[in-house]
Amino acid sequence: MLRKIPTSQLGLGMFVESMEGSWFKHPFWRSRFLLTDQEQLQQIVSSDVAHVTIDESRGQGLAISAERAPIMQSGKASVRSPKPIAAKARSPVARPRSYLRDVAKPTLKKLSPRERAAEVRKASGTIKRSKAAVMNMFEDARLGNSVKSKTMAPLVEQISKSVNIDPTIILNIARLKTKDEYTYLHSVAVCALMVNLARKMGAPEAQIQDIGMAGLLHDVGKTSIPDSILSKPGKLDEKEWVTVRNHPQRGHDILSASEGISDIALEVCLRHHEKMDGTGYPGKIPAGNLSIFTRMSAICDVYDAITSQRSYNSPLSASQALAKMQSWSGHFDQLILRNFIDSLGILPVGTLVRLNDDELAIVIGESPKDYSAPIVRSFYSLDKGCEITRKDIDTRRSRSRKVLSVEEPEKWGFSDWSTMSAELLSKPTAS
Repeated sequence: MLRKIPTSQLGLGMFVESMEGSWFKHPFWRSRFLLTDQEQLQQIVSSDVAHVTIDESRGQGLAISAERAPIMQSGKASVRSPKPIAAKARSPVARPRSYLRDVAKPTLKKLSPRERAAEVRKASGTIKRSKAAVMNMFEDARLGNSVKSKTMAPLVEQISKSVNIDPTIILNIARLKTKDEYTYLHSVAVCALMVNLARKMGAPEAQIQDIGMAGLLHDVGKTSIPDSILSKPGKLDEKEWVTVRNHPQRGHDILSASEGISDIALEVCLRHHEKMDGTGYPGKIPAGNLSIFTRMSAICDVYDAITSQRSYNSPLSASQALAKMQSWSGHFDQLILRNFIDSLGILPVGTLVRLNDDELAIVIGESPKDYSAPIVRSFYSLDKGCEITRKDIDTRRSRSRKVLSVEEPEKWGFSDWSTMSAELLSKPTAS
């Protein structure tokens, strides 16, 4: 059951379903999560949020002695739990650690084939113009000239418009960069990703332009890195790493000497390589001192980097990249990473999903033509309550089989999902 309570009544072990207020007035931006950390609790209590809604079916409820707030029925239909697939499958179910139950894809206008083709042409033109503008900006910076933000602003607006119509169009085009284009188109891609994430998180429209500009300018400090290091196919030595780790500070210096640069862009340029555990560079800044914009940029920057062709590595698929990013403990703000995944509509490999015909499946990849359409491997029938012959399904091409929701393994008694998912991913058919 859902219950709305004052933030003063929050306690550890409660499952936060939602928070009142816009995302920039509190530290968790309307994400759902189990409250397990005293620092998290203090951040919410000391924020501008007056009330939160908790889900008492997924965490601790109010103490009996506490003043009861109005109760709202969640309205979620009950589902018969499956019989065990393995001996451990029906062990006591732990409280779910995930803070989102369903993947909320961006609401997009459905484009006709003709409209989509027109938008692809527009996005391609935007990418081409943006690449040329970023190349000129980098060249100016190498010559010691200031960054002209007014020149870049129309491009950010065009990128933002394309994202608003359908983010998959411009992001798919931006991913097709060659290793020689990476330095310039990376900035364009991060701009689009930042805009898309900001919209997902409910940022004010007036602020989205500054957030997109921050993405476009975040790597201007790379003009201080010699091409021999940027394009080196092998491992960097310590001296080369010192040069690389200095580029955020160099970029910040360039932007500080330029007119019309927002505080958001300055912050993102300097801090986009910082990590939540305080091991990032250049300042080893702990999480408590990292702004929301820094946390957003760290995710967008790394995602585009590891899904792009570069001189020293081959690109990962979108779902592979997101699965890897989720596994890096201490690197990212996990709540914002979840929002980022939702903003793209991508399900990482290894995600448990429920299909519309009441079968459970595991995500094994994505369609090469549409990274938001997962390829899944069905393995369990909820209707029959038993394991079934495994079948791989491309949801982009299938007319009848679609992903209905993301499921939490613990909900279905899969207490050792890491072992179970590894077995499901390695064997296409049931043993």
